[in-house]
Amino acid sequence: MTDRPWTDDQARWVFRGAATLARAGAEPVGPLVLPTAHFFPDRFEGDAESVGRLFDRLKSHVGLSDIPTAVLVTDPEDGSIVSSCSSGGCSTSAIKTLAGERVTAQRGGSYAIQVATSELKNPTVLTTVLTRAIGGVFMQEADVLSSFPGRERAAAADLAATMLGLGVLVANGSGIEVKGCGGVKVHSATSMGAAQATLALAVAIEREKLQRPANLTPTPALLKGLDPVARALLAMAIAFVEHNRGVVRRIDDAPEPVAAGHFTLKEPGASLGALFGEPVRRLLRVLGFGAPNKDADPLDELEREAALGTARPRKALLASNGAASGAEQSRVARTSDKARLAEIRALVDESFE
Repeated sequence: MTDRPWTDDQARWVFRGAATLARAGAEPVGPLVLPTAHFFPDRFEGDAESVGRLFDRLKSHVGLSDIPTAVLVTDPEDGSIVSSCSSGGCSTSAIKTLAGERVTAQRGGSYAIQVATSELKNPTVLTTVLTRAIGGVFMQEADVLSSFPGRERAAAADLAATMLGLGVLVANGSGIEVKGCGGVKVHSATSMGAAQATLALAVAIEREKLQRPANLTPTPALLKGLDPVARALLAMAIAFVEHNRGVVRRIDDAPEPVAAGHFTLKEPGASLGALFGEPVRRLLRVLGFGAPNKDADPLDELEREAALGTARPRKALLASNGAASGAEQSRVARTSDKARLAEIRALVDESFE
């Protein structure tokens, strides 16, 4: 028994899903995307054109610029289209929307992305909504929807976006702090909860370290790009994932067995909560982590509480490169764990200062 904030089933689902998506071609085409002016230099005016530019920018970061899309700003009361903005040859005059569907495939290989007017008022919510839509578009383009049961597909879109390099944005959207009359509360604009989303981000970071080290984002920049909830959880997630480096390696080298669940996840030798101290344990108690409610709209409670006032084209399917075991690294990993954990803990401690 540990005091880590994700369950065994949640952790295994992240690794299985990551392997399924990797097999379908989900990989970054550049460094992890951060919520900075470097990645998002466009001015935001709060209108449909600004939302369209933001979505186009996200598409370019993950190599989906060649897919035509139309962003539709809709009235959440009746679902009517308030305004729209299209790109890549997608005509909004022929758009058909479906109530409750964030991403709707259209004729000719284009997609309609629905955004509610209320979601324009909070930049983190808006970015999260569009980031999740990117994951949904990828899953349809890669024909991987059938790999996930219907009630898992919303969380799979979160995971797909993370695997494409948008994990920092997903993690930030999974734990949004909202100040209210009763103090600060944490809400999620994702289907994955904050613990699971941050664990998925840690998997993406370790995957980059193993497969594309030149793309690695410096740790200080990564932490600066994370909001407080995800920043506090990341050290625990990294410690857990680094202890299971062999499984992460197989996500790319031999994804089929991992996607089928043929792997074992190991726990670090010490309690994660004990390793990272009282600030993190206190945060976990406040958040009250558990399995997310797949039937509920994760934005509903957030909106009530808050009064929300250049990449290459991507091709689906990666070839497997054969099995590779991480067992030969276990002895070295054990000797370096303590030093690495101390480094991560120090960085997290700085975030509480």
